[in-house]
Amino acid sequence: MNITVKTLPKSEVKLTVEVTPEKLKKYYEKAAHQISEMVKIPGFRPGHVPLDVLKQHVKEENIESHMLDIAMPELYAEAIMKEKIQPISRPKVEILSAKPLKFEATVAVYPDVAISGYDKVDIKKAEVKVTEKDVDDVLADIRKRNAEFKEVERTAKEGDKVEIDFEGFDEGGAPLENTKSANHPLVIGEQSLVKGFEEELVGMKKDEKKAFKVTFPKDYFHKPFQGKKVEFKVEMKRVLEVTLPELNAEFLKKIAGTEKTIEEVKKIIEHNLEHDKEHQEKVRRENEFLEKIINLAKVEIPETLIEEEIDGMMDEFKSELENRGIPMDKYLEQTKKKVEDLRKDRRKEAEKRLTLRFGLQKIFEQEKMDVSQSELKKEIEHVIGLYPKNEQYKLQKEYKEGSYLVRRLENKMKMEKLFEKFLGK
Repeated sequence: MNITVKTLPKSEVKLTVEVTPEKLKKYYEKAAHQISEMVKIPGFRPGHVPLDVLKQHVKEENIESHMLDIAMPELYAEAIMKEKIQPISRPKVEILSAKPLKFEATVAVYPDVAISGYDKVDIKKAEVKVTEKDVDDVLADIRKRNAEFKEVERTAKEGDKVEIDFEGFDEGGAPLENTKSANHPLVIGEQSLVKGFEEELVGMKKDEKKAFKVTFPKDYFHKPFQGKKVEFKVEMKRVLEVTLPELNAEFLKKIAGTEKTIEEVKKIIEHNLEHDKEHQEKVRRENEFLEKIINLAKVEIPETLIEEEIDGMMDEFKSELENRGIPMDKYLEQTKKKVEDLRKDRRKEAEKRLTLRFGLQKIFEQEKMDVSQSELKKEIEHVIGLYPKNEQYKLQKEYKEGSYLVRRLENKMKMEKLFEKFLGK
């Protein structure tokens, strides 16, 4: 077997493999034997059909096709082992000739990664403050979640909860997709719908109908509606007066679990807010650090890896749509996009993800950031211990050595060590 290797841009190599007829003979015989086990030829037991007899009943091209199915994976594996190539993606194989057999295999290999300067990155920690307004806002939100609603016959005012039917129409009077809803609940003034809509509901009574126009903002998240003037037809179905609970001893006990004064409840809220803001600040600094790594890493990412990463992102997006009850074809129809457009939109993010992945692996290697077996075992036990007893046995099997979950956990622990070393606690 004659092998030549050519290094290509973007961390790919091309192997050209020529196979001698002598080497191919064993694969041909193996293919013929396997076919003889599957065909019924009078006078012969399956698997015991002489080759010359088999050829009278089976076309030569069928035997050769099956031979290639058997030979190609083994020949490719032999070639990369002989040339000490470590592929990180599936190969693209092209057969150049059948007799003698000659094929090309293009495969991505682990890229050369260079990264430095990450040890000089300085991301200042912002001071975490919890204001009295922050605490009051949380209390106000708790009261809203525990509000009582009473249907009233008067006209709607700001602060009321209402239920409405509505539908949007373009300037020509044609109904617009995704602008129709029935018994839609909202609190007037919370601006859950497009700006200018809720103000029109003030003064409406139950069963009253109204038409009004709203212009969508130029930066609206859904592009087809940016700057668009839409006429809405609305029917008021219900008007409910909102009564917020008083901050008395009974309510404070309900939200705190035990008897607490208003000052004690505020202290608990303040403590929880401080913890949340500390966590948010930690995540902000970690994300900024990771962005710096992306900018500092020098790596040529194989095209096949980028495509595979985009494949994964597309699968994630499809699952998100399905969870919202939107089929992919319906989404494409509504947004007037093609699958190719969605893939193109995700390309830059895919490249960033891969650059970060390779950059981090290089840093782990340079900093000798390893996780010992005892550390890993302790963390696995901790993770499994967070689950109910009846689920722990199943998880113990899933967290077996070398599994995806174990590798993911190990990488997470390396990341924590990285952040601790360069960002501190």
